Amino acid sequence: MASQKISQFTAITTLASGDYFPVIQASGTTNRRVDVGVLDVRYAASASGDVAHEALASGNAALVDANAALADASTALASGNAALTDLSGKYDITGGPITGVVTVQSQSIGEVDNVALTSGVIVLDFSGSNNFELVLGGPSTLAAPTLPSGGQTGVVTIRQDDVGSRTLAYSGGWQFAGGSAPTLTTAASGVDLLTYFVTSPTEIQAIATLNFQA
Repeated sequence: MASQKISQFTAITTLASGDYFPVIQASGTTNRRVDVGVLDVRYAASASGDVAHEALASGNAALVDANAALADASTALASGNAALTDLSGKYDITGGPITGVVTVQSQSIGEVDNVALTSGVIVLDFSGSNNFELVLGGPSTLAAPTLPSGGQTGVVTIRQDDVGSRTLAYSGGWQFAGGSAPTLTTAASGVDLLTYFVTSPTEIQAIATLNFQA
């Protein structure tokens, strides 16, 4: 057949066997028609008057719904972020005071800072922990701790090494009932416990419980 422009083809309002679609080939070649029967069966003929843009409009509506869903999700995220902001307003994870009463429903745990075998002047870091465990390897002095805070409490477990007879003196604000520092258990691997309360950075009241045994 002769070459024709798309505008010269007869308008198709319904599709039936024997109908053709125009196919435009590369420039300089003959335009051809394709029988509707060779199309994939998944492509059903449209009803009279249906046009492609109507299907696109339906698809666009789905996209609008999807965009609305995304908007709802972003709103939910914003709400979640607001909750996190409120939480950070109550307590800063890096530390700081908490306003109001704190109720612990299960365990409240203060990790133990272990001090390896030591002797001489011992300075505990009260800014990093409340509870400590140390092993005496020679005559020692428990000096003023680093950055104690008023109201801070905790315990110091004091162990003798496998030799024993290690002594411990106190300085820098450590106070005991009657002004008398305790005499530690001197047996090899002996265990004593020092429970303390910080009244102020320069006053640390302590009570010794001695000679723990299995």
